[in-house]
Amino acid sequence: MHIKTILTKKGENLISVSSDVSVHAVASLFKRERIGFALVRNGHQTTLGSVSERDIVQAFADRRDLSELPVTDVMSTNIVTCDIDDDIEEVRELMTTRRTRHVVVKDGNAFVGIASIGDIVKYCLNTCHGNIAQLHDRVAE
Repeated sequence: MHIKTILTKKGENLISVSSDVSVHAVASLFKRERIGFALVRNGHQTTLGSVSERDIVQAFADRRDLSELPVTDVMSTNIVTCDIDDDIEEVRELMTTRRTRHVVVKDGNAFVGIASIGDIVKYCLNTCHGNIAQLHDRVAE
């Protein structure tokens, strides 16, 4: 199964923040939207990097006051990406290898969505439940 299956169900929603906002503003957005990842873009909508909950926690460990710290000081510039036609198992392995909980999905050169580890786990659980139901049906025959 391809990663586009997950994006079809959850939607191709890309959350991004402006490169001139503070880490505190990003943390507030994460809390309000119940998310943990966003792209960081400049005024021309060029993607400069990404910011995650993990980036914010690491910044907090180094510096207690994040209220005025710009998001560009904590963002990651090495964005982990996959292709929309990549297999879900490949993306799961990529997340494990790269130690990330979010992968930006690309269609050609365009960013079209975000796959999280939660999305992968949900897909795997649904697949397992479907397989179990099929096995129960076969045993009952």
